[in-house]
Amino acid sequence: MKKKILIQFAGLLLFSAGAFSQQFNQDYIDSLIKSSSQAQVARASKFVIVGYTSVSAKFSKADGAAFNNLVFNPIFLWQPHKNILIEAEMETEIEGTETKIDMGYANASFFLHKYLTVRTGKFISPFGIFQDRLHPSWINKLPTVPVGTGEDEFGVGPTSEIGVDFRGGVPLGSAKMNYSIFFANGAQLITDPATPSKQGTFTYGNADAISKKLTVGGRLGLLPFSNSSLELGVSYRNGNVGDKNSIYKNVGSQMYALDMIYVKQLDFIKGMFDVKAQWNKVNVDKTEYIDPNDPTGNTLYTFENKRSSFFTQAAYRPSMAQGKFLKKTELVFRYAGFNPPDGAKDLIKIKQYTYGINYWFNWRTAVKLAYQNQKNDNAFLVQFAVGF
Repeated sequence: MKKKILIQFAGLLLFSAGAFSQQFNQDYIDSLIKSSSQAQVARASKFVIVGYTSVSAKFSKADGAAFNNLVFNPIFLWQPHKNILIEAEMETEIEGTETKIDMGYANASFFLHKYLTVRTGKFISPFGIFQDRLHPSWINKLPTVPVGTGEDEFGVGPTSEIGVDFRGGVPLGSAKMNYSIFFANGAQLITDPATPSKQGTFTYGNADAISKKLTVGGRLGLLPFSNSSLELGVSYRNGNVGDKNSIYKNVGSQMYALDMIYVKQLDFIKGMFDVKAQWNKVNVDKTEYIDPNDPTGNTLYTFENKRSSFFTQAAYRPSMAQGKFLKKTELVFRYAGFNPPDGAKDLIKIKQYTYGINYWFNWRTAVKLAYQNQKNDNAFLVQFAVGF
């Protein structure tokens, strides 16, 4: 009897041990699969935070002296797959005593071919070169942006888009060509008589924009030399700018831009010569706006809504000089202008001359001193900018 009980007890132990061993092995296998999958995801995924920060000061008779612009813009880059890139920029800026936070852009890029990338979301408009390549404070060689490139009453041309963008570059023998073609939400026509100088201008990157058709646009760039020292570009944007449910639903706008970049180290001047230029033009279909001079809001007026802006910038850095200080010093001059529409309210023609000297501590850190000459707005400017 005792022998039978011992045999049964031994069998129970063996069964229990087998069951425990089976469970242990399954748990162990599951943990191995999980850790292996996580490792593979980690190996394939890359994440980094970059961006830029700057602080500026302005000294003028009109506005007095003040540190007037503190910016901190982190940019988040995540690559979950070798052919996918997610990027987003948060724009933080102090306005008075309050901190303003905006989403500069947020989009996903899919690298479908070595000559084609598809980008979708909110992105900087590939219209000309300033917004797309030069606007960050650590890249812009002067403490201010040229008149006509912002999203204010002087703005000529888009700043951002919400849509899809097809971009890439192709070789043309010893030359090269890059391209960008996008379909996006329409710009939104500003008609509010409370801000007369902005009537007939636009806001961009609006997720709620509902136009009759999507806006289409893009840029084509040609680099004719094998060393890529010169690039010539042409941009175009066309679409409705009024809400489809408003009286402005049929108002359209055509935008054009020409741009040029030339960067080369020249032996005869013993340094780096950097020239950039852009010309923008906007034509808006003729329509009527509420006259801000009539408090009843019953009087309408119209004007030929064609405006343009331009800038030309030249910089010289004696990169071949013997002295360390001279090598890191850069001289900059920029001439910019804005031509308003005939008959627009509270707008005048602007010519802007900016003279600057920069000292580069390294390739992404600079202190900039400048003097800007503009009618009724002459000022000395200082800026410290860092890219990270």
